[in-house]
Amino acid sequence: MRHSIRFAVAGALALLASSCTYARIGDGELGVVRTPNGMNPNALQTGDWGVGSNDTVSVYNTRSQQRDERLEVLAANGLKIVLDTSVRYHIVPGDVLKLDAELGPAYYNVLLGPTLMSQARRVIGRYQPEEIYSTQREQIERQIRDGMSTAITGRHIELEAVLIRNVQLPDVIQAAINNKLEAEQTSLKMKFIIAQAQSQAEKDLLEKKAEVEREKLTADGEAAATRVQAEGNADAKRVEGQAMADYQKSLKQNLTPEVLHFYQIEATRSIASAPNSKLVFVGNGGGSPQTLLDMRGAAAAPK
Repeated sequence: MRHSIRFAVAGALALLASSCTYARIGDGELGVVRTPNGMNPNALQTGDWGVGSNDTVSVYNTRSQQRDERLEVLAANGLKIVLDTSVRYHIVPGDVLKLDAELGPAYYNVLLGPTLMSQARRVIGRYQPEEIYSTQREQIERQIRDGMSTAITGRHIELEAVLIRNVQLPDVIQAAINNKLEAEQTSLKMKFIIAQAQSQAEKDLLEKKAEVEREKLTADGEAAATRVQAEGNADAKRVEGQAMADYQKSLKQNLTPEVLHFYQIEATRSIASAPNSKLVFVGNGGGSPQTLLDMRGAAAAPK
């Protein structure tokens, strides 16, 4: 009896083990379980889970992912261009059940890859090869990204970026574009050199004008100083002349014949009293009496 019970328990455990499997969900992942009766309404979080042997588990990465694609597209002039691109994206974690129901685990190949190709062809077809190769790459990236974002709206995927890593053209075309770009760079360099030369010439001219202006100001200052000095000297002479004229006028008004005669007599006395004086007759020839002075300074009687 005991052996029968043991065999029954072992058989049940074996049957249970054979009807159960395990699913491991890693960090940054979600698991969607499908049973024979339909989809499990709850996504599996990180951990180990037991599922039925007839169940299937689809694991979705919820982190940012990147896929590199090489695309062959045609430019506006019909030239074939090869683009090395990268697409960065992530799923919407809360929509993982809808994503599985609508697109499944191969959602990139079902939706993102074809959408990238379609938008790249649409955008690249507007541009010339040299624009794609050099000047318009950022704008092209933005237009492809915007087109893809619009196309996948509501499809449970968020597009983060579309990058063009490299543009490959036929060798002849690429060489021609490189030569053109080099010529443009040389032209810009020459323009820069000419602009620098013009700037230096203008600077030298301004410095020369400033030097001339300084010399002119110095000369004007010296001329003004000389003029002021001359005017000062002239004013001084005028004042001196006016003083002399005023003095002479005063003398003329105050020196009467009598005063002059008195000064004449005094001068004669001074001369006569000199040690080597002999005899002096003094007279002005105008009828005034002459005075005789001897060597001792005594005056003789008038004649």
